[in-house]
Amino acid sequence: MIIDGHTHCYPDECAAAPRAWAASRKEEHWADLVAPLDRKSIQGWAGPETFLREMDSAGVDQAVLLGWYWEHESTCRWHNRVIASWISRAPDRFIGFAAILPNENVVDQLEEARALGLRGVGELHPGVQGFDSRSSAWRALAEWCSTHGWPINFHTTSEQGRDHPAAVATPLQDYLRMAHEHPTLKMILAHWGGGLALQTDKNLPKNLFFDCAASPLLFSTDPFREAIEAVGADRILFGSDYPLRVYPRVQKQADMGRFLEKIRSEAGLTPLESEAILGGNWLRLMNEP
Repeated sequence: MIIDGHTHCYPDECAAAPRAWAASRKEEHWADLVAPLDRKSIQGWAGPETFLREMDSAGVDQAVLLGWYWEHESTCRWHNRVIASWISRAPDRFIGFAAILPNENVVDQLEEARALGLRGVGELHPGVQGFDSRSSAWRALAEWCSTHGWPINFHTTSEQGRDHPAAVATPLQDYLRMAHEHPTLKMILAHWGGGLALQTDKNLPKNLFFDCAASPLLFSTDPFREAIEAVGADRILFGSDYPLRVYPRVQKQADMGRFLEKIRSEAGLTPLESEAILGGNWLRLMNEP
């Protein structure tokens, strides 16, 4: 079972004119990332049929469709309906995580997302969305997700790798405090946790998991063995960040297979490590047999 645990989906209205769409919803930070004015974009786009064909080509059985860290609650709720519509097309292939803005309506957002068939939260970004471990909205979110067994995926910026333009820093120490204060909450730190997953001197909480999304963009060398030695193969999750072009020098269009093949051929994983990282850890995280 191969599960791509970090992907994104956007409808045609976003892909056709991302900056105009973002301006209409006052989501300028998203626009600066996917359609920058000062450099060539590495964002790719894929509708549900293209997405499924790419999964088939790469041998990916299921993909987690992540919500974005939108700055407005209305955009979060809109995106969750988009994700639910994709799941309805292929419920055995897509797993939906909810876009959530931690505010006074956070529990209502979560209940609506659950009614839509979504099964987790993320990505979240405290720096963009304006919350931290001391906020009542975050605590309500953490308690709800702990109770319902929902993992939360957090965007992280890099401590050891290369920062990307327009990045807003993420509070890595606050993430650690969140994990310590909510030990039953399953927290996924995207992009190798900004390098936390590579630090052997850190006594990291056991409820922290790390995905490898966008790794070729952020790290000049393969970090898999270093991360396995630091945190163990059972806490690492495969994610491609599709449809981002993570090999922009050679990719005209985004694909899942290139990064997956690089992992298989160059990461030096044992069969058991490969089975865990590429799917087994996700099944365990989602409480599936």
